[in-house]
Amino acid sequence: MKKLSIITIMIISTALILSSCAPEASTEVLNKDDPIIVGSFVDTEGGILGNMILLTLEKNGYAVTDKVQFGTPDVHRNALIAGELQVGIDYTGNGQFYSEGIDEEVWNDAEEGYEAIASYDKENNGLIWLKPAKANNTEAIAVTKNFAEENGIEDMYDFADYVNSGGVVKFITSQLFAEKYSGLLGMEEAYGFKLKPEQVIMLPHGNTAETISALANGTDDVNAALVYGTDGSLAELELVVIEDPLSIPPVYEPSAIIRSDVLDKYPEIGPIIEDVFETLDLETLQLLNKKVIVDGLSPREVAEEHLINEGILE
Repeated sequence: MKKLSIITIMIISTALILSSCAPEASTEVLNKDDPIIVGSFVDTEGGILGNMILLTLEKNGYAVTDKVQFGTPDVHRNALIAGELQVGIDYTGNGQFYSEGIDEEVWNDAEEGYEAIASYDKENNGLIWLKPAKANNTEAIAVTKNFAEENGIEDMYDFADYVNSGGVVKFITSQLFAEKYSGLLGMEEAYGFKLKPEQVIMLPHGNTAETISALANGTDDVNAALVYGTDGSLAELELVVIEDPLSIPPVYEPSAIIRSDVLDKYPEIGPIIEDVFETLDLETLQLLNKKVIVDGLSPREVAEEHLINEGILE
């Protein structure tokens, strides 16, 4: 009996050792044979947003197929409509190019623009736009941080006051922005100021890398420039976007888009993804873009770091 007890103890001990070495059970995969195909725009911000969606779905137990940075906006959209992608991103202001019969002024209002394209795409293309992030990546006027602080400029009303009081301005922009009513012409009319021809440098293209460089370096006495709101170099160069309360250029807020057949099958992924986009605002996206463009991190690394900081990933 004593010998048997020793053998029994040895068997139990061995079993305990083996069980302690066994791998932990993995998170249950909710769609093992039906991975969700996640895509995004090919640019830096598209890579960050797409990876946020991808990583969050994986964290919540969904198998995914990685098509992040799939292509240009038109290629990406066509793939969503065709079912080649099932989840992607887009910007509310692009709705003006996708839809028909919608008043142009709608796109200047964040909520109305979102509701318009969300309703249009749901009815016509089976695409569901989730609630967008409050980060307007549209055309805007930027100045240096020092200039803004010294002259008390936070929004376009302040800028108009500065111009009308005789403040020195040299604005570099694209010819298109300078000559359209959803650009400088509309801003001048709405906020009540007028730049003289000698106060504007017009480029034949819309290369904001050139306008930003001129502003940061003070080239040709430039102290205001055309930019896009979430550009990653703005924070690094200590440039600030002048707020546009009237949203003269159309509002471009990023939103996740899900095919309706996929959302019907997995309705819980909508709130999961919306929680991610709620963590984003203009300054946050500027900083995240900067980490890729200036610091050299990959979009996936930046997305993962942000999600960890927000408590979405561990």
